[in-house]
Amino acid sequence: MLSNTHFSMAIHVLSALAYHEGELVGSDHLAKSIGTNPSFLRGLIGRLKEAGLVETQMGKGGGTRLANKPENISLRDVYLATECRPGLKTHECSDLSKCPVQAGMSTLLKDINTRVEQAVESELKRTTIADLLAGYIGN
Repeated sequence: MLSNTHFSMAIHVLSALAYHEGELVGSDHLAKSIGTNPSFLRGLIGRLKEAGLVETQMGKGGGTRLANKPENISLRDVYLATECRPGLKTHECSDLSKCPVQAGMSTLLKDINTRVEQAVESELKRTTIADLLAGYIGN
């Protein structure tokens, strides 16, 4: 659950691609916009491509563009493509422990983690890349 900046950077990439309406945008341009290096960004774009959110074209004049309309890409889609789950990291106790707290902790945290993930995904599903462009990014 939002353990790094990949989610927000991916939203930036997808919003920039939506802003450029189907044009192929180079990773150098996107990296400069985000403030990261192109090599890191290409890895992030690879994850977005695996999730079916973008398509890429290699070579001179190549770049990245959205694989779908911005109104069909939810922030949940981006979250699932970029974040590792479960969101709440738990430590593992020894199976040899006789501690009564340890005995129920794994189940307790798993249940809480499931509810948190469902709430996060439900909220993110309500907003699309098109919503971000319309509501927050000037044209």
